[in-house]
Amino acid sequence: MSGGFNIIPPQFQVALAPRGPFPDGAAKSASLDPHGVLMGSMYEAPFRMRQKYKETFFAASQGTTTWTTGVAAGAHTGFSVSLAPVAKKNVLILRMGFVYLVAPVGVGTVGIAVGWFNTGIVTHGTPLVVYDGQKALPTTQNAALADGGYTIPATAAAVFRQWILGAMTAGALPNPNEPGVDGSGLIEIQPGGWAEIACITAVVGMAFAEWAEVDP
Repeated sequence: MSGGFNIIPPQFQVALAPRGPFPDGAAKSASLDPHGVLMGSMYEAPFRMRQKYKETFFAASQGTTTWTTGVAAGAHTGFSVSLAPVAKKNVLILRMGFVYLVAPVGVGTVGIAVGWFNTGIVTHGTPLVVYDGQKALPTTQNAALADGGYTIPATAAAVFRQWILGAMTAGALPNPNEPGVDGSGLIEIQPGGWAEIACITAVVGMAFAEWAEVDP
């Protein structure tokens, strides 16, 4: 009793939910809050629990790539992460980035573009290997695909959502050459959608993405 009022401490239940089986055959339990969200310690990095339970992935360019400019429909060379329309997961981009390997002739502005179309990206000209976010081993547990060459469907187009590298001196590399931005899981790809590293003028470099796959 304090000042005539009863102080009732907040209460809620923590549930243990089965997870798996995982690629190693293991089945484990995870702590869920009252809303069914995975719980993690305040000392653990964001998305650490999803990484622990094999729900994070990454892919990266493995060689020098010359980017297609713009975000219009058509064949593109660069870097993308996409989901087929029939995918049963959504993708949350954790980190995505680009690094120059050659100084651009023009002012090489680079950013993250996102798009969606009912067919999704159906032509994957240069597939990239997707890796397990925990063990850094190639995996087949992923729903999303990563590509260094892909075709955005006719009449579809992406839009720039976030910039990685802004205006700079033509013919010079930026200093520092900032390789990526933290998506914090706020850039979401739904089935039929994609996120790509896109540029305003032609650039040469490499790109990467790290993401989590979650239930819709």
